[in-house]
Amino acid sequence: MAGKKEKKKITKSRVTKKAVSIKIGEAKMIEAPKEMVELPAAKEEKMIGDVRRPALHGKKDKRLEKKELEKELKEIYKDQDGENADMSRIYHKKRSKLKRFVVGALIFFVGAAALSWAGFFFFGRGRAFSGENVILEIVSPDTAAGGEAIQFFIKYKNNETVPLGQAEISVRLPSDFSLNGTEPAPSSEENIWKIGSIAAGKEGEIKISGTFFGAEESLQTLQAVLTYKPADFNSEFQKVTTAVTKIENSFLEVSLSGPERILTNKETPFKIKYKNIGEAALQGIKISVIAPVDFSFKEKQGEKEVMSWEVLEAAPGGEQEIDFSGSFGPQAEGEREFKVQIGFMKGDKFYLQKENFFKTDVLIGAILPTLILNGDSKDRAMNFGDTLNYAIVYQNKDKTDLSDIEIKIVFESTSRNNKMILDWAALKDDLDGVVLGTQLSPELRQGTITWTKRQISKLTSLAPGVEETINFQLRIKPFSEFQDWGIKDFEVKSFVEVKIGKNGEGVTEETIQSNAITFKINSDLKLQTEARYFNDDNIAVGSGPLPPKVGETTAYRIFWDVTNSLHEVTGLKVSAALPENIKWSNKHEITAGELKFDEATHEVTWTLNRMPLDVNALGVNFEVTVAPTAAERGKLLTLLLGTNLTAIDKSTGAIIAKAGEALTSNLDGDPGAEGKGVVR
Repeated sequence: MAGKKEKKKITKSRVTKKAVSIKIGEAKMIEAPKEMVELPAAKEEKMIGDVRRPALHGKKDKRLEKKELEKELKEIYKDQDGENADMSRIYHKKRSKLKRFVVGALIFFVGAAALSWAGFFFFGRGRAFSGENVILEIVSPDTAAGGEAIQFFIKYKNNETVPLGQAEISVRLPSDFSLNGTEPAPSSEENIWKIGSIAAGKEGEIKISGTFFGAEESLQTLQAVLTYKPADFNSEFQKVTTAVTKIENSFLEVSLSGPERILTNKETPFKIKYKNIGEAALQGIKISVIAPVDFSFKEKQGEKEVMSWEVLEAAPGGEQEIDFSGSFGPQAEGEREFKVQIGFMKGDKFYLQKENFFKTDVLIGAILPTLILNGDSKDRAMNFGDTLNYAIVYQNKDKTDLSDIEIKIVFESTSRNNKMILDWAALKDDLDGVVLGTQLSPELRQGTITWTKRQISKLTSLAPGVEETINFQLRIKPFSEFQDWGIKDFEVKSFVEVKIGKNGEGVTEETIQSNAITFKINSDLKLQTEARYFNDDNIAVGSGPLPPKVGETTAYRIFWDVTNSLHEVTGLKVSAALPENIKWSNKHEITAGELKFDEATHEVTWTLNRMPLDVNALGVNFEVTVAPTAAERGKLLTLLLGTNLTAIDKSTGAIIAKAGEALTSNLDGDPGAEGKGVVR
């Protein structure tokens, strides 16, 4: 057992001292063992197999030792496959030229980059750029008033050690700010200032002047953006700053006042007061009143908009006034609220500054009068020669009898030469009211009809809840009576005034006004239609037998003529249908517009986009033919059914409608063929 243990020890010594094989490039080299194997001493025992033998001496012993050493060396230098390594040669594998080039280039560039960065940090340590020392700020007021002129200062400075190139500043102005001027002027309309280069340590500023028009408590924000490229940089840098100004109040003040209690249908005055509390004059001011829906505003001549006024300039400190009036309709009752607004107009935009409110109580009067024209109480447009059917409805709304009542209708009409456009000779009034005319001005005349207890006995005393109606008729004069007046716009306003002598409580002289109705007069657009065989010069424009004969074809010429002189008209359309036995020959003449015939409906239509005032007459004519049948012998032929004209009056905004009668073969108005229309 002792022999076995010693053999294991020797084996372990061999393993630990075995030579190491290493790689250098691709060549294999065997490194000699650093220590030689320790040989046994002369007297030491060796394990051979399982027999312990004493140490050998002499030549024989040396040969044995040599063999054992060779055996051990072979075992040490075996390769991975167990074969003895050939130590007589060393093989070198050829290297790739491409790989050597790539590796070399990589080493070169890495080295160059390292040198560049080293140079940057070594030579540029004194010029390092961070951007933190680029200064951009806005000097602005924290608060302002609407209408106040203020200034912004945009300051910039380069506290860096390197210059800034391609610098520009863009500015976004507050939404309710009106720009008055800048120093210096911007480089573009988009509020951009191209500054260029800003040297290290240099600074500058931009001054912006303008006026705030924002509403109270609104926040107005100004933003500035500085864009630049530092020296030795290719990238852009930005610096952004903002300033906020609060609109605390306005230099404009406004108020509205009126009666605390208002009767329906009674014209009532109101007053607007406004003031500039600033130290400088203010321009471009607009004041508007938003009234209840059942309130009717009384327009004045020269006012551009209803319930809206423009003030070109308001001096500082002084209070100004605007008066207006109006009335509530007959159905209005209870509390009503008005709102008045004041602000600035810049172009088409309104900048509200202040608004105020006024409340009033609307009361129904003792008598509720209502005026009706042609079926309703609305404003409208009428035509020359139209009939006016008026009705005045009145009712006692009080709890007591009303006595000594007077009812009067008032007409205010366009006038010349002390004449109105109403035809008083055509008045039809079964109650025989008293008519009176008064010239209010050279252009305005007033006419009235008054009924009292002398004409209507019930007006002596009207019991509570009783309702009565007065009906009468008037007419508008024809245009021919106004052709020498030299005016183009005609208008009539009418309303009713009811005066109560006293009521059951002894209250006297109460006057109540009804709703008002205004009508404007449409343009004098006329349509004339004719069927002809001969023209005015007695030259035939038709053909065939005259009078017409059974089985033979006769051609007639239809003429449509339109005249106009007061207002421009648009969307003009004239149309009529042909009877089934009348044929369209497609022969026509037209001065303007377009003429069409519809085979399906048998209708002829002439359309025209507009007829301006410098064109007083337009017309078309077209040919129709007929071959009478035996059933039509001895009869007149209908050549064209009724003609209709429609157009829009550009001044009144109303639709004008005219109609022409049917045309027959009797050819009324044709001096050469009139009366020759009966079929033979």
